[in-house]
Amino acid sequence: MKIAKEKVNIMPEAQLQKLVFSLQQGGVIAFPTETVYALAGDARNVSAVKRIFRLKARPLTQPLSVLLPQNYDLAEWTNDVSPLAQRLANYFWPGPLTLIFNKKESVLSELTGGGSKIGLRVPDHPIAQAILQAFAGGLAAPSANRSTHLSPTQSLHVRQTFADKLDAIVDGGTCSIGIESTIVDVSFDIPHILRLGAISQQAIQRVIDSELIVDASVFGRIRLPLRQVERDELENTVYHYLNQGTSITVLARQPARISHVNLIWIPMPEEASDYGRVLYLCLHEAKRNTTSQILIESLPMNETWAGIRALLQS
Repeated sequence: MKIAKEKVNIMPEAQLQKLVFSLQQGGVIAFPTETVYALAGDARNVSAVKRIFRLKARPLTQPLSVLLPQNYDLAEWTNDVSPLAQRLANYFWPGPLTLIFNKKESVLSELTGGGSKIGLRVPDHPIAQAILQAFAGGLAAPSANRSTHLSPTQSLHVRQTFADKLDAIVDGGTCSIGIESTIVDVSFDIPHILRLGAISQQAIQRVIDSELIVDASVFGRIRLPLRQVERDELENTVYHYLNQGTSITVLARQPARISHVNLIWIPMPEEASDYGRVLYLCLHEAKRNTTSQILIESLPMNETWAGIRALLQS
């Protein structure tokens, strides 16, 4: 199956060719996608794949997903594209959906953590697509952070983590979605959601119109001192921590009515799409302020907030 080609010209040709040459030589670069910034290297190059694992301090048993250009043939990576998987790809790609397939034997075992499956995604970002189309191949591309750390949604986050350890960092501004892709394993007869992210369970369900298993516990959550608090309990909880001498950051959709030297109150958007876009930015700020406790006003229970709620579950 092929994804329709779309030509994108969003950076000087000389810069693009320099990035492609670096990737062809086994280099590792960072660039934005619509979800978070990616740490990318040639998925067919063992040295590049191993370098990504080292940079991220990632266990070698945890597979790396692969980003593909819109015109790329999935048969390069899998022989097992079911009609259901094709429907999902046709509907959500390019976009924030990673599909897990049974891998072809030719796919590097180092890439898949020694496992038999491969995660593939076609990103919906002009810079990512320009690089992928010029490279004309798949890029191993996990998020551009160290394992268990906050995902980066700005190039500054990448620079703070990796400094001069990468061959290039492409600045594309703030990621438009800001939370990770939803992951669906389509290698089963009944697809499994392994991670809820930018696309909701209901949206997947509407496209496949069949049974769906949710096993989102496979992926870990944000490792920060987070606590979600109901809206009408938030102020009392803030006072409780302040009276204990605890420094806190609050992420809330309601305005601040408390002022204290140990309190940072960050106003959050009312809409889920805007909230997701700034969430990691705010959590990076809270971490930078060495806050002892982060309180988050509880989120609405409707479908559009599902991916963010899953991300913030402890």
